[in-house]
Amino acid sequence: MILCGNGRWFRMQRKRASSKDVAREAGVSQATVSYVLNDVKNVKIRPETRKAVLDAVKKLNYHPSHIARGMKSNRSMSVGVITDRRITNYNFMETLEGIRDGLSQSNYSITLLFNKSDDSFNMEILDYYNTNRLDGVIFAFATVDELSREELNQNGVPYVIVDSHVSHARFHEIGTDHLCHLTDLTALFRKRGASRLAYTGPRWKCGTDFRLKAFEQAVQESGLHNLGCFLCPFRDDQIRDTVGEMLRSPERPDGIITGSPRFGFSVLKAAAEMGKRVPEDLMVASLGASAFYHLCHPAMTAVELPLYEMGRRSAAYLMDLLNDRPVEDTIILPSEIVMRASL
Repeated sequence: MILCGNGRWFRMQRKRASSKDVAREAGVSQATVSYVLNDVKNVKIRPETRKAVLDAVKKLNYHPSHIARGMKSNRSMSVGVITDRRITNYNFMETLEGIRDGLSQSNYSITLLFNKSDDSFNMEILDYYNTNRLDGVIFAFATVDELSREELNQNGVPYVIVDSHVSHARFHEIGTDHLCHLTDLTALFRKRGASRLAYTGPRWKCGTDFRLKAFEQAVQESGLHNLGCFLCPFRDDQIRDTVGEMLRSPERPDGIITGSPRFGFSVLKAAAEMGKRVPEDLMVASLGASAFYHLCHPAMTAVELPLYEMGRRSAAYLMDLLNDRPVEDTIILPSEIVMRASL
């Protein structure tokens, strides 16, 4: 702090630390600092030297300029995150937080793109990549059809898909085992006395939601009667009509699994309007996470996904692709059934 002539105190702005400052603090060359921070594999760095550099980075609060690093490596230092969801969607925002934290470790920034689900959007992604504005893309809850995958592969675009429900070949994907958690969930419905199970959820613009096949297989294995899958677009009026049709059908379900929290809340509302008690007359459980499950009445049982971890792992996966490190075709992360009053 310094005192000016008018009697006011001002805080002096500290000079931002440079790689030269880090080198001086650690007692090494700037080249060594660069080797450590860029994790250069073909240069052998002694463990004590690496520790000295990292300690100096922490002490000086040094942050490498991602722009400067991009110029040196001919990279944009930006990753495109593509989604079908609204920016306020809970699943997307939790996943995006994981992506952000994962990319920040490599000094990458995020360019957010909203999926238009048409051919022009594929060209837009390729244009971003070919003009060096993106180094790769992460599809976070976005519909990716077979044609899009082929175009990305043919043009050499590094990409990762986060838990796509619509997939023709599970490749470059971070996801969960839908059959496993649906099998566990249907077993819980049976244990609590349900006999007629139905599924309701979104109808995607392209491809087939493979959770439907997982649902059908899980119900068959459980011995419950499958009343079918009731699907519609993500519009509140159509969700309301679809749920109402399902609950008014001649062979009404006594158990419902919904493909998203939004459908789950609609089922609870419709059941209340029709005088059905949950879970006494109708048991309900939902797939996917929400911050509001415990606030609805009754509180919703749900299969909750490891959203933050899926985002963080997708960022690490993309960094492996960008640095030519070996990757698995698919990484499956465990989900968790959180029991609440609706089941």
